[in-house]
Order: sequence, then structure tokens, then C-alpha cells
Amino acid sequence: MIALALCWLAQGRDGLPARSAPDNYPSKGESPAIVVAAEAMDPEQIRNEFATSLVPRYQVVEVAIYPSKGTTVDVNTLDFGLRVDGRLIRPASPRSIAGLNQKRARSGNKDIRLYPSVGVSTGTWGTGTNVGVGVGMGGHHPGPASTDRDRRVMETELDDRSLQEGSSDKPVAGYLYFPVGESKSRSAELIYQHDGGDVKFPIDLPKRK
Repeated sequence: MIALALCWLAQGRDGLPARSAPDNYPSKGESPAIVVAAEAMDPEQIRNEFATSLVPRYQVVEVAIYPSKGTTVDVNTLDFGLRVDGRLIRPASPRSIAGLNQKRARSGNKDIRLYPSVGVSTGTWGTGTNVGVGVGMGGHHPGPASTDRDRRVMETELDDRSLQEGSSDKPVAGYLYFPVGESKSRSAELIYQHDGGDVKFPIDLPKRK
């Protein structure tokens, strides 16, 4: 088996650290209670950051929520939507993405597997575990990422780095995975619906390839 070393940085279901200020993201919107900021990842970034296959079916968006002082926000990923080509798209859950990837992989003919490996890596936003991708040689094997173990590893990778749900009075951040399909649109509107009023703002989408 040939092992291709890929790694993801995970913080034990902590999502990502929010940047020091909303202005450090390319796009933002606000209501009296919160500021929401965001940045869409380009395909090359997604491929470098994730072992799980996401391109071209999903647009990954890093989002951050900054509650006003004395305010608590109840974070639910389904309160977010991305309006693209006239469609309002809700983020897909890590479980559903991993499950669909596994189903697609079962019709493949290469034995490419994700597996957790020993060791840690340190990057700009934290320290986490390594993920390896193995390519089997010869024989009749399942397709890429087709086993239940592969599905669990994919789900864990995506879940660890996604926007974590729950109540918070401090800034929170993480990735959302929008199933945009083959859309070529370069512009979209990010929508966050919450009790204090909807936050809507334009967000630029990178060229998808």
C-alpha cells in the first residue's frame, strides 16, 4: 500500500478560532446583537485543507459570529443559508457529506482509503491529528473512501472543523459546507437568521474548477 500523507488540523470539536476582528474577513454583516463575517475558500485551498473530497460539489465557507457585549447567541448551522443562482441553499451536515461520499465511492475501482495515523501537526490555528490516504494495489477492492471506517474518518474531519452549535457569549467560528453543485456563479448572498433579526450580506465566490 502506498500512503499519501495528508493532514487536517482539529481542535476537538472546537471549530476554528475566530479572527481578532470581523474586519479581518472579506465580507461581513451585522444586526444590533451580532456581527457575522465570512470568507469563501477557493478550490485549491479546500483540496489542501481537507482529505475528504468536497470539490466541486461543495462550497466551503468560513464563518464567524461576534456577539455584542452582554449578548448570548444560540448557534445553529441551519440558521445559515447561501443564496446562489436564485436558490437558498442550507449547509450540509458532516454526516450527510460523509455518507454520500461513501455511497459514491462504492461504485469506484480504486482502493483509496482515509485512516487516522499516529502523530500530530501544528499549523497557524492549532494542533491536531494526522490523516493518511492509502492507495491499494491490485485485486478487487472497494472504491475510494467506501468503507464504514472511511465514512467515520471523513465525518470526524468535517465535524471537528465545522461551526460548532450551542450557546456562546464569545466569538465563534468554523466551516460550513454548502452543496452548490456545478454552479459557476461568482457572487452569492450569505444569510443568517436569528432572533435578533436576519443578517444578510454579499459574499464573493472563487472561480470553481
